[in-house]
Amino acid sequence: MRPHVYIAILALFAVAGCSTPAHHWTPTVSPRAEDWHGPYSLLLRYDANNDGVVTRRELEAGLRQDFRQADTNHDGLLDMDEVRAANLRRIRIDQSTAIPLIDWNGDGYVDFGEFASGMRSLFEQYDADGDGNVTLDEMHIRLQKVSPGAQPPDANAGGSH
Repeated sequence: MRPHVYIAILALFAVAGCSTPAHHWTPTVSPRAEDWHGPYSLLLRYDANNDGVVTRRELEAGLRQDFRQADTNHDGLLDMDEVRAANLRRIRIDQSTAIPLIDWNGDGYVDFGEFASGMRSLFEQYDADGDGNVTLDEMHIRLQKVSPGAQPPDANAGGSH
């Protein structure tokens, strides 16, 4: 081979050696401390008075506000363009935990019941004692069941509605 080929190969190895190694999951390494958007963050957004408790009333009021915001033509139904826009907004805000809107009955629109069904279901899962309130303790209990070792939600993270 020619000397310039050897130099090119050595330069390639040098550049490759300087690159950041790929991070692979391993059980011996602690997870990164990122601002992960867990399902509890979805509910905590509806804590209107920031007391660390999401009541059914707060949830419903927040869902109605979200629905009115998504219903840009104010006809009481979300057409497919409004659904698409709402889903994109949810993904932007909630990232991987976004609950997509789905036209469950196939009528071409998403009504308020379909709009609220995902969050209502999540609320029911977290309301361990069935009292119509989701507390930080209940969120922590549920979080520990699905993700042992995870940190509980921050009481100051809610209240966007």
